[in-house]
Amino acid sequence: MAEDTRHAAAFERATDAWQYSGNIPRHPLQRVSESARGRKRMRTAGAALAGMAALCAALACTIYFLRDDTLTTGPSEQRIVDLTDGSQVTLNASSRVVVQFDEGVRKIILKRGEVLFDVAKDRSRPFVVIAGDRKVIAVGTSFEVLREEPAGSTFAVTLVEGHVAIEPISSPDALPNASGNGVTLLKPGERLRFVGTTNESLDSPSIERITAWRHGQLIFDNTSLDEAAAEFNRYGTRKLAIHGIAAQSLRVGGVFKISDPYSFAQSMAGTYHLQIIVQGKTITVTDARIDTK
Repeated sequence: MAEDTRHAAAFERATDAWQYSGNIPRHPLQRVSESARGRKRMRTAGAALAGMAALCAALACTIYFLRDDTLTTGPSEQRIVDLTDGSQVTLNASSRVVVQFDEGVRKIILKRGEVLFDVAKDRSRPFVVIAGDRKVIAVGTSFEVLREEPAGSTFAVTLVEGHVAIEPISSPDALPNASGNGVTLLKPGERLRFVGTTNESLDSPSIERITAWRHGQLIFDNTSLDEAAAEFNRYGTRKLAIHGIAAQSLRVGGVFKISDPYSFAQSMAGTYHLQIIVQGKTITVTDARIDTK
């Protein structure tokens, strides 16, 4: 995993496969002694065929258990997945979702990260995304959900087009007609952000800026240097650190490449006469010298 950031996601998928395989029954083949092999050639052939049939059954069982129910991405990975209902999910880096479709509802649990959902229209089966103690309900639309704190209820929902409702997890899995009683209906272009269980805010950010990660970009508009660094730190293994009160208070604007935090640091240093110190995989941008010994 230290060698390549993609190995973390591969290891997680392999672990999931290992856990699921515990549900597959064993079909051991009897071992035949060397002295008996000549006399039992026909019986061995029959056992081999039976073993092959058992292996095919086990493989079918494995495919059943490993169908697209858990989707993950590593720190430098993005992934587009077509679901069985015709919907499409686009996972940003370091994301994990669990797909739980049944005949009545299309449910997805967002464990962590950022995902764009392009939902196929089906009024008979609502599309539900669960994040923390709330859920997002749609029947056919495009929206993004960002879960910044997997252990809590800090997340944001941005509606690109169509209609969605955000409501408590205990509410029915149906798209309501109006806001109220803990239910919020969004209009296209609106974003609802939650911090904890009580603090929420509604705004209308640029959709282009919110979804720029799909094109490998980060777009900042009067963003603090600290916030910009935090955005970069969601990707890859090289991390940005901002040191000094003056540097932290600076505002940033522009379009930057997600995978190149060092170029961003160079741009900030050149524009604001800051210094860059590289220690291992940490890139420190500072307005004063740091003792690196």
